[in-house]
Amino acid sequence: MGDGVSEPLAYRLGEWDFYNITLKVTPDVLIPRPDSEHVVDVALEYLKNRPGERRLLDLCCGSGCIGLAVAANRPGVLAVYGDISEAALAVARSNGCADARILDALQSPPPELYHFFDILVCNPPYIAPGDGALDASVRDWEPSIALYGGEDGQAFYRSLLPDWLAVLKPEGLFAAEVGYDQAETVAAMARDSGLLDVKVRKDYAGHDRVVYGIKINEERCHG
Repeated sequence: MGDGVSEPLAYRLGEWDFYNITLKVTPDVLIPRPDSEHVVDVALEYLKNRPGERRLLDLCCGSGCIGLAVAANRPGVLAVYGDISEAALAVARSNGCADARILDALQSPPPELYHFFDILVCNPPYIAPGDGALDASVRDWEPSIALYGGEDGQAFYRSLLPDWLAVLKPEGLFAAEVGYDQAETVAAMARDSGLLDVKVRKDYAGHDRVVYGIKINEERCHG
């Protein structure tokens, strides 16, 4: 691994800053990046006028950076962290993720999680194999299981939307990081899945980076 490309500084240091918190990182997890901060922003904006305890699921959590940043900036957030990689979950636990469990985003969610969360955030694998735009240091050093999202990079979105929306309460928030050229497609999936007020947020470079929306309140629609 890393043939011809220097080990990223974050892995050499064993830690990295994200949204004003310092996280432990290893080659078992992606290095937290500013792109993912916009998912945190969306979640915190949603919570602004929603006091009290709120449950959040950070799916494909890696180091736990997104859920930890939300919880650090909003008292009362109770977070669950899910990932398919036990090695990644070990890193998340070392960062303070008390409830970190194996969850496979490509499978249907466990029934016990249905209608359990106010927020679902996710930074899923979304790179297509052979993507020439992928930086060599990412390709050579960061975990492939966290990078590649099927033949077209969109396999996880097809599972999240609509299957994983079942874990959200009515009027819950779904927010996912997307590749720079995927927002239009993922936003269409979100609308087709029944999410309302679907929006796209740009990253610091001006690329579409987060797709988010609100789960429909069926009782309100029928009542």
